[in-house]
Amino acid sequence: MHLHGKSRRGPAAAGAVLTAAIFLGLSSPAAADDFADRREPVHPGLTRAGFQLAKAGVTGAKAAGEDKRNGELGDASVTSDRYDVLRCALDLAIDPGTRSIDGSVQLVFASRWEGLRDVVCDLRQTLTVAGVDHVSGALPFTHAGDSVTITLPEGLATGALDSVTIRYGGQPLQPLVNRGLMYREHTPDPVSQPAVRAPVVANMSQPAHAQSWWPCKDRPGDKFLVSMALTVPDTLVGVSNGTLLGVTPAGDGRETWRWREDYPIAAYLVSVAISDYTLLQEECLTGGGTAVPLRHWVFPEDAADAAVDFAPMCEMMDLCEQWFGPYPFAGEKYGHAEFIWPGAMEHQTITSIGSSSVSGDRSRDWLIAHELGHQWFGDSLTPREWADIWLNEGLATYTEALWYEHRDGPTAYLAFMDRARNEAEWLLDGPVYDPMPVFPGRVIYDKGAWIMHMLRGRMGDAAFFGFLQDWGSGGGRPGGTVVTEDFIALASTLAGEDLNGFFRPYLESMELPRINAQLQVEDGDAGPGTRLRVTLSQHQLPLFDNVYPVVVTTAGGGQTVNLRLDGALASAVFEFPTPVIEARLDPDGWVLWTPLGDDAISEGLQGVYPNPSAGDWVVLRFWLNDAKPGVVTFYDARGLKVASRAVPAGAPGPNEFGWNVRADDGARLPSGVYWAALELDGRRSVRKLAVVR
Repeated sequence: MHLHGKSRRGPAAAGAVLTAAIFLGLSSPAAADDFADRREPVHPGLTRAGFQLAKAGVTGAKAAGEDKRNGELGDASVTSDRYDVLRCALDLAIDPGTRSIDGSVQLVFASRWEGLRDVVCDLRQTLTVAGVDHVSGALPFTHAGDSVTITLPEGLATGALDSVTIRYGGQPLQPLVNRGLMYREHTPDPVSQPAVRAPVVANMSQPAHAQSWWPCKDRPGDKFLVSMALTVPDTLVGVSNGTLLGVTPAGDGRETWRWREDYPIAAYLVSVAISDYTLLQEECLTGGGTAVPLRHWVFPEDAADAAVDFAPMCEMMDLCEQWFGPYPFAGEKYGHAEFIWPGAMEHQTITSIGSSSVSGDRSRDWLIAHELGHQWFGDSLTPREWADIWLNEGLATYTEALWYEHRDGPTAYLAFMDRARNEAEWLLDGPVYDPMPVFPGRVIYDKGAWIMHMLRGRMGDAAFFGFLQDWGSGGGRPGGTVVTEDFIALASTLAGEDLNGFFRPYLESMELPRINAQLQVEDGDAGPGTRLRVTLSQHQLPLFDNVYPVVVTTAGGGQTVNLRLDGALASAVFEFPTPVIEARLDPDGWVLWTPLGDDAISEGLQGVYPNPSAGDWVVLRFWLNDAKPGVVTFYDARGLKVASRAVPAGAPGPNEFGWNVRADDGARLPSGVYWAALELDGRRSVRKLAVVR
């Protein structure tokens, strides 16, 4: 994570006896080292717009007619939504020496399509399907475009059950660096036997890379029960989700490790981890009475360090139960399996943790807390679509903040949130909701956590933590799938107000509120200087609905007053029994905003949405200091004019104007990059937009 201290202050408010300091957050030096490396690997380099253009073939990244499915977008076979997967039984033999896999997967499913005949699942063409078995015998199939299409003997009625077993094998290839099934090595005894290497086989399938190593329905919204028979050399250990049923000889110097996950799971959370592991064990009994076996499979050379790093696990489990409700996988383990990777992955009941994060100094407490939080947010409550991935990463990142608050106190919590701000990077990443690619950078993590932090400030601790408990454990949600609309609806209900105006702009736009604040001391009912007049205005589009705290120090002590700003302007007068000495707007950083400043906003274009556009209407947002008409001209990437439109005179403040993405002659414009230039009284403002048809 980049450290991002903010000691910026806005202009002082007018007033004879008042200096009003406006703070964005807390510039605390506390625990800086804890934050210095708080970063998980994310998708490198491409912005949202660039990625979408590349996927569409605008940049020549895809040949005409080539399959454009991409695992980083969470793409799966289009017609795989015609059935529900109920159970998967994986029986895999994995040979680290040849880096090969050989096995079968039984899919038990229910039809969602009247007359379902073709069952389509995902499997990369780098693997070979040997055959498909059915109760009626061998079934015909095709394997093309990373999809396996299996033809059933007869059509299934909606709701009817059936099953097929897919036999396959080959050498799984990584679809990207550090994704898919990975074959690596470590050194068990680096001191006395530095040349001896031991194999490490493990997967990282998020968002849609499970299909690179097993045939599946690679969508987060279809969860199922899974069993795993993992045959490996008998010198190694095979670890997977859920409960270990037993280990049996498999002949030829091999053993089969049998696991069963009794709670619904998504394809990207199915895990294998194979190496010469040492097992660390602890029996955890939480304050709520939940018995959780803690099991950590680590490289032998890292066992001592891992014992230190995992020492707070039971304490963390107890805290998460207090915050989010009972451990969602009751009766099953929680733990870690070490692998060679630069971060960690929240596989259900068995987080895969990178060896670089096993350090023996507890410097990765934040990472361990993050992945544990995912057991509730991501594993138990799984996003129905990848658009809702912030519900995983934002809440898991907020779990880190809660851990620091528990461990080091409120100042550390506020420092964590302050250091989680990186607006410049967020702008490159795109919006929190529906990111493209699914993991564009830190925005879904850190801005997602900021949304939780702001919600806490708005609701108050009692209501907020009641909401977290309800969301994590109530409403029939555990084990199912969730969407952002559900989250907002529950928060609104428990807050007693409609919170769409709070959530939506932070989730769907890349803007932050730009606030001008005036804090004016006046003579009041109790005498000179006992009245505070607060006026706030926001100068961006969209408008945000926030409640801003103002911390006031008077001769009689201190208190906080609040002002809601849900339009362009809000003002309120507060009376105090003794004179006001100082007033500060949001000094502890409970709201994500920036000060207006002298040049923070100017008349003209503020943004274009949606961006990229699918070729339908786009909306241009612009600001007017006073009512006046304008002209907007559109240019292609070569600088050639393609369209021009008159903009009617609008009212002072925020305005919007629609364009149908057509040239002046009515022709539809092709995919590409365009520029919109708005001219007002001889002054131009320009914004870039992309069109992807």
